[in-house]
Amino acid sequence: MPLLVCRTCPRDRPDTGSFGAALDGLLTGAAERGVRVRHVPCLGGCPNDGNVAVDAPGKPRVRFSHLSAADAPSLLDAAAAFDASENGLPDDDWVVPSALSDRLTAVTPKRVV
Repeated sequence: MPLLVCRTCPRDRPDTGSFGAALDGLLTGAAERGVRVRHVPCLGGCPNDGNVAVDAPGKPRVRFSHLSAADAPSLLDAAAAFDASENGLPDDDWVVPSALSDRLTAVTPKRVV
């Protein structure tokens, strides 16, 4: 199950990309919890920085914004709980960790073709 980290945050400052780099060093233990960290060009959270999303087949992509490297443990908890949930819908069968609940900024369902 991937944890998607924006590799351009903060996009509009000289330290572009610093968020992902800082977060990487603190996401220790991700693989042991079944979480694969992927860096992506953008998660559509601009102009907010510190964007990370959880995503899985058959579940919506859920984005969090205004994060810092200090949120790494909560992100791993969120990713593991999201993976264990049946439908990945916040407050349905997936309880978002309280440390992140006020920074949930998007829930994007998968397209049904």
